[in-house]
Amino acid sequence: MQLETTDSTIKENDQVIIKKEEHLKVMQVRKNRPFWMEKIKFTLNGLIGQPYGTTFEVKNGQMVRLSRKSSEEEKDADGTSGIDNRNLNDCRSNQKLSREEIYKMKKEGVSGESIVETLVENSSTFRTKTEFAQEKYIKKKKKKHLNVFTVLKPTTRLLCEMHYNKGPSKICNLRVDSLSQMLVYGNVRAHSKLMVVETCGGLVLGAVMEKMGGYGTVVQLYTGTAPVRQTLEAYNFPQHFYDSLHAFPLNKVNCLEEGEIIRQHNKNISEVQVKTEPLLLGNYGGKTSEQNIEDISDVPKEGVSEFELKKEETEEDTVTENENGLSSDRDVSKESETQNEENQEGKGAISCQQIAKRKLEEERNAKRQLKQQHLEKSRQILLERNMDGLLVACKLNPTPIVMSLMEYVAPSRPIVVYCQYQEPLMECFVKLRQRGGVVHLTLTETWLREYQVLPGRTRPNINMSGTGGYLLTGTTVIV
Repeated sequence: MQLETTDSTIKENDQVIIKKEEHLKVMQVRKNRPFWMEKIKFTLNGLIGQPYGTTFEVKNGQMVRLSRKSSEEEKDADGTSGIDNRNLNDCRSNQKLSREEIYKMKKEGVSGESIVETLVENSSTFRTKTEFAQEKYIKKKKKKHLNVFTVLKPTTRLLCEMHYNKGPSKICNLRVDSLSQMLVYGNVRAHSKLMVVETCGGLVLGAVMEKMGGYGTVVQLYTGTAPVRQTLEAYNFPQHFYDSLHAFPLNKVNCLEEGEIIRQHNKNISEVQVKTEPLLLGNYGGKTSEQNIEDISDVPKEGVSEFELKKEETEEDTVTENENGLSSDRDVSKESETQNEENQEGKGAISCQQIAKRKLEEERNAKRQLKQQHLEKSRQILLERNMDGLLVACKLNPTPIVMSLMEYVAPSRPIVVYCQYQEPLMECFVKLRQRGGVVHLTLTETWLREYQVLPGRTRPNINMSGTGGYLLTGTTVIV
């Protein structure tokens, strides 16, 4: 019971979904941090400790929890309505309240429900409208004046709908029904080993990890220098979910057998160390360059005795004294002191720079070694050739990806490929049939129609998406 209460309660630094009408937005709960949504500025301090699914109202920039009584269930007091709307004339004079009066009410802190009620009372045509028109009028005014938000727990369905409504091209036009079919056809379950190739910002990867529940193994094959997992952060997964996640570059799949990755990586590290050692140490034979210069200066000149050297030095000193005149001993001592201080400061600055460079290079080498360990672990998982499925949803041509990864899938396992266009999947379909090793190849188009379900007004929505993409599914067999 304790786990259920903690999981269903909003905590600081959690990712939550704020919903207003049909608008969804992911936010991280942080104290005293302002957020903007639908031209409304507020903070999320009031969310901490509250359960998910709670409705809040923004008052003076703060989130205040509302009671269970829903404002949508409230009816007008009289309950009178007209027969039809044939005699209605839509003009500004129908509303007795002015914009200045409404703005003054908001400034005084009047609640949104009170403003809507006042607008209904001061409307000269409200009671002559039909019942449906009255509900539509109230809904419109609530959307404008009622700052009510619902806080929801991030799920695959909500995240997919949010990205699809904002920018479907970022997730390859992947609709929620297409994503659900991918999970079903891919037989995604706990304690399974799956390969995922996607360019949907981590949406497909998060959906797979959510359904697996942190049990099993997921290998993400990515393009570029690092995998993209921005949507994955919104799920609030615990650490053991990420322990089951592995990553491997897609351009290194062809050299899995030879182990070229390790050799090339070790070669790069050795080259970096060889290049940086002289710069960091700055010595030769265990001595610094300054010590070497001092050692060289101590060696006497060949063919000249020490007595003659001292004599020359004394003669030079007398000549300089006669040329320059009287020089004070204080000036000489000051100059010597400043020179010594500058030399000491220069030595300290050089040593600090060397230490900082050395630490930075050590950190980089540690990160490279850790990354190499993860790559080697992912490589060993793939070389076992017993993966339980392959899911592909990317903007790239899926044919070479599927053909190169098929050999690592165990027999009698599913392969699911999604693409927003039909032609790439048709090419992949033909290549798989020519290669063999896959049965029950099926190419389908996902189609969805949403309905409005209201008393006496059940009908399809006026606006709907044309297509949800195409799916290619099949089952591997031993050739």
